[in-house]
Amino acid sequence: MPHLYFRGLSVERVQAMSGSLEAELSVIIGCEPSDLMLEVIHTTCVSGGRIAPSYPFVEIAWFERGREVRDAVARCLDRLIRDGGVPEVEVAFRGYRPSDYYANGEPFGVDPAEAELEALRADNAKLKEDLARARKAAAAATAGSMSTRLRDALRE
Repeated sequence: MPHLYFRGLSVERVQAMSGSLEAELSVIIGCEPSDLMLEVIHTTCVSGGRIAPSYPFVEIAWFERGREVRDAVARCLDRLIRDGGVPEVEVAFRGYRPSDYYANGEPFGVDPAEAELEALRADNAKLKEDLARARKAAAAATAGSMSTRLRDALRE
């Protein structure tokens, strides 16, 4: 993780830039070069009833790392691919949540929103219990000291 899927580029082109690409991206992303998975997807593009060249496209599937890192990764890919003689290339990112990504049947992490929601539910339950105890204590305290006439007036 991250996975980089290359379409419209030859295996040889990706292989030629892979050393530089892995070295640069590992620094930008903050991972080991061996954590990067580069795959060349063989596709056949059809346009106007004929086989046409596939447009150079790179899709990065990863755990979101923020705009600054995304921009740096896109610029790095663009530079290395276009320096290899490709006139233009598009890059797209697909972000995974660690709680939705599994390895060997185990999730990579907990969704922060789910964890926050559970914490809020626990806090809410405690507040409900505290409020019920406070109401009960207040009712007991006022029941013994309040006159019947005052209690009847408050009920109305």
